[in-house]
Amino acid sequence: MCFTMGRKIVIAGAGHGGLVAASKLAQSGFDVTVYEKKSRDELGYDWLDAVDPRAFYEVGLELPKDMKFEKNGDMRFYNPALSAPLTVESNGNGSTKIERKLIYDLLIDYAEKSGVKLVYNCPVLGPVMNGTRVVGIETVSGTVTADLVIDSAGMDSPVRENLPFDCNVDNSYGYGECFYAYRAYFNKLPAPEPEVPYEIFLMHMGERGISWVVTESDCVDVLIGRTSPISDEQVQDVLEKMREFSPQIGKEVVRGGTRVNRIPVRRPLSVMVCDGYAAVGDSAYMTMPMNGSGICAALRAGLMLADTVKADTEEKYSAETLWDYNRRYILHFGLNFASIDTLKNILLCMSSNGVDFLFDKQIITPNDINFNRGKSESNSSFSDMLGRVSRGMGNLPVLLRTAGALTKGDGLKKVYRTIPEQYELEAVRKWKEEVLDATVLMMR
Repeated sequence: MCFTMGRKIVIAGAGHGGLVAASKLAQSGFDVTVYEKKSRDELGYDWLDAVDPRAFYEVGLELPKDMKFEKNGDMRFYNPALSAPLTVESNGNGSTKIERKLIYDLLIDYAEKSGVKLVYNCPVLGPVMNGTRVVGIETVSGTVTADLVIDSAGMDSPVRENLPFDCNVDNSYGYGECFYAYRAYFNKLPAPEPEVPYEIFLMHMGERGISWVVTESDCVDVLIGRTSPISDEQVQDVLEKMREFSPQIGKEVVRGGTRVNRIPVRRPLSVMVCDGYAAVGDSAYMTMPMNGSGICAALRAGLMLADTVKADTEEKYSAETLWDYNRRYILHFGLNFASIDTLKNILLCMSSNGVDFLFDKQIITPNDINFNRGKSESNSSFSDMLGRVSRGMGNLPVLLRTAGALTKGDGLKKVYRTIPEQYELEAVRKWKEEVLDATVLMMR
C-alpha cells in the first residue's frame, strides 16, 4: 500500500478532545471527517459533569450567556469505617456543573460550523497500517485512508489496541486502571440536609473503588465506581447501604440510572503518538486518576494537538513532528496526574483497616486528597511531616508503605520531567522504560 502526504485527517470517535482538534484543523483548511459508532442522539450521558469553564473559553467555545452555572461546594471524604471524615473546602473555587449532552451540543455545533464532516453509526474496527505508519482506519463501511488518524475512540479504542508493538504506543491497561461505574439521580426524600453536599466514600463497604452522594436542591446524585465489574444485585445492595447513611436518597430514578462499563482512572499514556497517529482524551487515558473526570483535560489536549499538527508545515505527521504535542501534555498535565495516581493506588491497594488508620491518625490530610482541584502534593512543613510520623507510629507497616509510596510517586514525577525534547526512537523507548520501572516500583 502506498500513500501521499496531504491534508486529509480522520478522527476515530467523537470524543471531546477529538472534536476540538477536528474543529481547529478544519478551520485551518484541513479535510476532516469524524467516524462515530453511535448515533447523534446517543452521544453524552444523562447527567451533569464538573468542569472548569475556562477550558471551554481556551479552545474557543462560547458557553450560552443564559446558561445557569452551579458550583460544586465543599467535599467530604469518608474512610471505610466512616470514623474520621476529611472536609475539603472549595472556598468558592469549586468546579462548575454542566449537562454532558449540552457539552456535546456545543462541541458538535462548533465542529459543523468549522467544516468538519461527521459520520454517525459507523463503528471503527482498527487501523490501516503501512509498516509502522498508520495510514487510515477500517470501518464497518469500508477502508478510509488518511494522512493522519486522530484516535478519539475511548479507552477501549480498536485503533490503539491494534497498533503493532513497533509503534511504541501502549495498547492495553492493567487491573485497577479503570472503574466500572453506575450513576443515577434519585428523588430527594425529606431528611436533614448533610453538612456538606458532596460526600465521597473511599473503599466503600470494603470494596475497591469509590462511591459518592451529591445532595442537590431537588434530587440526589449517586455514583458507584469499582475496579471490578458490578452486577445489578451488587448495585442494589450498595444503594440500600447508602440510604442507611444518607436517608435523603429516594428509590425513584429521575434521570440517569446508567451503567458505564469502563472509565480510565490512571496516569496518561507515556507515548501517545506514532507515524500518522495521535491519541487524545480517553484513548490516551487523559483523566483524573481518582474519579475518571477528563473532559477539560481532553479539550485542552485537543487544542495542543491541533496546534502541533498545524505547525508541521512539511505535512509529515510523523512521530517526530507530533512529539511536541505528546511532550506538552505530559509536562502540563501528566506530572500531576501521575502523582494523584500514586495516592489513588495507596488507597485502593490498602486494606480497609489500613485506610481507616490513615484517616483516624490524620496521616492523610485534606491537602493530600483534594483530587478535583488537581493538587498533586501537599505543601507540608517539616513540623507537619514530623507530626504525621509520630501519629503513625501505632501502625508502622501502614505508615512506611504510605510514606514509601509517596516518595516513589515523587520519583515517578521526576522521571516524567525528563521526557525527551525531541522524538528519537531509542531515547523515547528508554524514557518510557524508566516511567514503567518507576511505576512498578511505586506499586511495591
